[in-house]
Amino acid sequence: MLTAIILAVAVPSVAGVGYLTFRSRLPRLVTDVRGIALQTVIIMVVLLAIAGAIAGVLLTRGGQAVTDIERQEISRASSDYESEALCEAAGFSWTSGGTPQCT
Repeated sequence: MLTAIILAVAVPSVAGVGYLTFRSRLPRLVTDVRGIALQTVIIMVVLLAIAGAIAGVLLTRGGQAVTDIERQEISRASSDYESEALCEAAGFSWTSGGTPQCT
């Protein structure tokens, strides 16, 4: 209990003495903090602009790659399918004669 009373008196006293000691320097400290905050905001905005530009380039290149792949018209032969479900999903027919195969 005694420790709590001592801390309750000592901490505000030290804070008051510190304030009185540094009160002439406080405006400069506040100015520095504002300058640092402004620099941080500017850096964040620049980084977001760079990220947006990179995202735009990736989307454009991705769209071009998809268009190139769609133009290639890749098709598979019926012999590439080894199961009935995949064969029928691809639009072929499954024959279950002597050896099952996709035709």
